[in-house]
Amino acid sequence: MITNRLKAFTLVFVCACIPILNAQTSLNPEISVLPRFRLESDDGGQLPARRIFSRPEFRIEEFELAIQSYINPYARADVFLAKAGAGDEPIEIEEAYATFLRGLPIGLNVRIGKYLADFGKLNMLHPHAWPFLSKPLSLERFLGEEGINDLGISASVLLPTGDVLYTRLTIDVLRGNSISTIDPAADLRSGGPGLSDTLSSEIFYANSGRLMMFLPLSENSDLEIGVSGLTGIHDPYAKLRFYYSNIDFKYKWKPSAYTSFVLQGEGLFNSRKMIADTDARGGRSLQNLSSGGFYLSGDLQFSKIFSIGARYDWSQSPYSTTDKAEGGAVFIGFYPVEETAAFRLQYQHTRWMPPGGETRAVNSIALQFIFSMGPHKAHPF
Repeated sequence: MITNRLKAFTLVFVCACIPILNAQTSLNPEISVLPRFRLESDDGGQLPARRIFSRPEFRIEEFELAIQSYINPYARADVFLAKAGAGDEPIEIEEAYATFLRGLPIGLNVRIGKYLADFGKLNMLHPHAWPFLSKPLSLERFLGEEGINDLGISASVLLPTGDVLYTRLTIDVLRGNSISTIDPAADLRSGGPGLSDTLSSEIFYANSGRLMMFLPLSENSDLEIGVSGLTGIHDPYAKLRFYYSNIDFKYKWKPSAYTSFVLQGEGLFNSRKMIADTDARGGRSLQNLSSGGFYLSGDLQFSKIFSIGARYDWSQSPYSTTDKAEGGAVFIGFYPVEETAAFRLQYQHTRWMPPGGETRAVNSIALQFIFSMGPHKAHPF
């Protein structure tokens, strides 16, 4: 009798605890840690006699902490903290946003917070998800080192284009912080879309949008095409505006689980008004500038743990059509433990051609190691 009562009490106790355990599990966020290490050498500096490349430098590229969870049945939150290097660099909020996935009219998804805007194909991806080690020259020069990463509100919706063609439209209203990436006294060719407002006198909002179309071509292949736009104030003193347009594509062929080929590229076009001259009375004459750049990359996975690829870059400057850069890279990926670890080896050749200056070329060799703990993986597998 006592045994039966004990069994009954145990059953009731376990049943009572299940909702509590489920509630605790749903409230506990998923936490991931993802560091990136790099060993790199190049021939760009002053080297000792009989030395072709510099002494290899081993460093922490970035330490990333991801905290992600559903906050209710209708929304989820994602927070990414990042620290560059192993020194005194501050911990930065890379992204922190909430996404409302259900319950809104016409199937609308809304994102609020600080996030990487849906512009082009590569801007939304963290560097550990790239197949290569370095950002393409056109994106580095026109979008800056951090890309379009800003406070804002994003709304996206699926368009009624049938069962075969998947189409999504995304519109962003951004605070404009990511536009202000260059100090006015600095070299304007250093990269990024705009000057820095050192007076912090006004807020200049920026707007971006992307139309993405996904089309299955066969059982083993599909094609994604995107058209993006971005506009904002690039000169907060003269209140001059820039316009970016971007075309991107990604073709993927995957005949088996561990064999695939990805071909992707982006073309970015820049149009802006600039101050051409200032007279003695302070009057300004303006000029229109149009420039651009592109990259094209291919990545072949030929076994469960190996991939190989190449990329070509060409880019002008946001502020000059005669300031050019081009480069090429070949890279090999080794993934010994599927998604949790990755080794990438890359050789890159880059040439800078400044206006009226001497062409400068740099060759670099880099080995990257990434591992992850938690659900946020080192690379897409």
